[in-house]
Amino acid sequence: MRILAQAALPLAASTVLLAGLAGPAATAATATAASTASTAAASSPAGTVPYNWKNVQIVGGGFVDGLVFSPAQRGLAYARTDIGGAYRWDATTQRWVPLMDFTGFNDWNTLGVESIAADPANAQKVWVAAGEYSQTWAGNGQILRSDNQGRTWQITDLPIQLASNQDGRNMGERLAVDPRDDKVLYLATPVNGLWRSTDGGVTWAQVASFPLTTSADDIGLSFVTFDPIGGHRGTPTKTIVVGDATGTDLYESTDAGASWHLVAGQPTGMMPQHGVLAANGTFYVDYANQPGPNGMTDGSVWKYDIATGSWTDITPEVPGADGNPAFGYAGLAVDPEHPDTVMVATNDRWSPVDTIFRSTDGGAAWVDVGARATLDVSASPFLDWGAAPKFGWWIASIAIDPFNSNHALYGTGATVFGSDDVTSADHGGTTHWSSAAAEGIEETAVNDLVAPAAGPCQLLSAVGDLGGFCHAALSHSPSTGMIEPILGSGTSIGEAGAVPLDVAEVGYSGGDWSTDGGAAWTAMTLPPGTAEGAGVVAVSADGSTVVWAPADAPPAYSRDGGAAWAASAGLAEGLMPVADPVTPGVFYAFDPSDGSVLKSTDGGASFAAAVTGLPAGVGAEESGSAPQLHTVPGRAGDLWLTAGDGALYHSADGAASFSLVSRVTTVATLGFGKAAPGASYPAIYLTGVVGGVQGIFRSTNEGASWVRINDGQHQYAWIGQTITGDPHVFGRVYLGTNGRGILAGNPAGVSS
Repeated sequence: MRILAQAALPLAASTVLLAGLAGPAATAATATAASTASTAAASSPAGTVPYNWKNVQIVGGGFVDGLVFSPAQRGLAYARTDIGGAYRWDATTQRWVPLMDFTGFNDWNTLGVESIAADPANAQKVWVAAGEYSQTWAGNGQILRSDNQGRTWQITDLPIQLASNQDGRNMGERLAVDPRDDKVLYLATPVNGLWRSTDGGVTWAQVASFPLTTSADDIGLSFVTFDPIGGHRGTPTKTIVVGDATGTDLYESTDAGASWHLVAGQPTGMMPQHGVLAANGTFYVDYANQPGPNGMTDGSVWKYDIATGSWTDITPEVPGADGNPAFGYAGLAVDPEHPDTVMVATNDRWSPVDTIFRSTDGGAAWVDVGARATLDVSASPFLDWGAAPKFGWWIASIAIDPFNSNHALYGTGATVFGSDDVTSADHGGTTHWSSAAAEGIEETAVNDLVAPAAGPCQLLSAVGDLGGFCHAALSHSPSTGMIEPILGSGTSIGEAGAVPLDVAEVGYSGGDWSTDGGAAWTAMTLPPGTAEGAGVVAVSADGSTVVWAPADAPPAYSRDGGAAWAASAGLAEGLMPVADPVTPGVFYAFDPSDGSVLKSTDGGASFAAAVTGLPAGVGAEESGSAPQLHTVPGRAGDLWLTAGDGALYHSADGAASFSLVSRVTTVATLGFGKAAPGASYPAIYLTGVVGGVQGIFRSTNEGASWVRINDGQHQYAWIGQTITGDPHVFGRVYLGTNGRGILAGNPAGVSS
């Protein structure tokens, strides 16, 4: 629910969270979810086994829409992502450190970061505004505050929603700390006007004097910028500028926020994206005709002399003029040591490609940095996109190191590039940029995982926006880049249980088929009636049949590796097949509309009900691309079902009957791995609720008992999509997340 004027009552919070350690909720609104997680390690009836969790390396993979250097400590920086939390740069290891892995399953909405603010005077202090959506089905936002660089957090639950994964997330920064008085912070919100804290972020109230209290378009205010020139430490800054993207206006206060007025002479008609104040008092602002990150076709760049009130148009390249393509402007930065040095990024300039312009004379003249840049993507070879790397797109953030003018970063829709020679551009030279600047950031949304029993791939993945990957090793991004032919978003992988070198992957725009375990792939044709592809794929035990249930058409089967297709009778659109891993020609599917399990014994040509009367509905899976049925490697007719009541059911007779697994309350997803020493049945892994505790669990005795294998520091928000064990290493498990990439878990003391 959107709370407007009545939301001005301040909210207090006293929660303390380690960076990854769940504790009691900040307010009653999240008490249940947070306190459940916090008691898991101590009181879970399932017991616990310590695990170490580490990302499988893709490096980047998502939208890094904010980069902030600390002006108080050399080598300290922060990054924000739209769905994958915040990160701190570790200058010693040269990697980003995730700061929000404590986010619980039911608190998934707060893994997205709207904005981040580093205290310009105290290097230990940092604040985060978190919340992904302003829709009715999403929860309210939060303010996280830390006095130890994000190692621990205190959290205030806001009575309003934020929008880190909606249009306008490329703007900023929306959260700002007063450089003269760090007890004062402002938050420019997408829906509910301007908010302020006067106690260091503990309590917040809407600024009643600000002209805008609500924004119907959910874009709202775009940034807050302080002008501390002439102020005194301990006294709130008097001059503040706030961008209003909805109203295409700039507002200014000259009395520390007591009153506000429109900035005189300002440009009109376009949305202010970023506002940055240079040390000499010049205020730079860039504009676009749409909120972004998509849809921009016009834009401009201006500077404003706050002392004299004069405006100057310094647009490097006018969109749509003189043969220029249509585009807008996005990322903006000023060199803290050289106030006339400014950098600004184009956005949605799809042809030839987005770039960054740089000026050393306050915008009088510009050089195109991208035109003479070299890109090193060896840390993340997928950025070749099957051809050559691009300078970037969705360049929403540029940051110049306040301690080293040669060092700059910029974030894109897929990575972070860093340069240590950016000033070379000032003399017509080449600048060098490396995606190693993104190491430690893992922001993919993972739809499916398969750990093959044979072949060159230790792990196969289907990934949102990036198709999929074959990881021959987990410690680095695959040198081969994405699986080719490259898909849109990969959605599903099918492996032949008895011939594991036969593998299929499907995604938006197509599907791929491999007969060598993923070393090489050929394109499958789309089944009849589908324009999108995607959905779910299953491969028969002997590899002779592929059944594909697209997202927008009835399922079909192929006998020739996806070259030709025929309709699967009795299997309705939207139902998701799985293959028996031992018996060729046998497939199953659960129908959530009536609680029946369908079975095919003729290689997917026809399906008929094998059992009825199971709880209907999608249960806790809540996924459009993950079957609720799961088959067990190496065991014929052995199925596990997450039914409509959210509970877990087991069949050992080919779906003739199912029994309730009583120790499990709710299952989001499950998978299987190598059996424990002395056991014959594969280890089972699931995400869900066991013994009243939400977590990640393992069973080594066919579900008779379970142990929790994660803790409050490693929750990763919503993890209901995919999980699988390693077929070769007992205890190793792979987890797909929605914004924190792929995690590999190993029992403590076992080499990863």
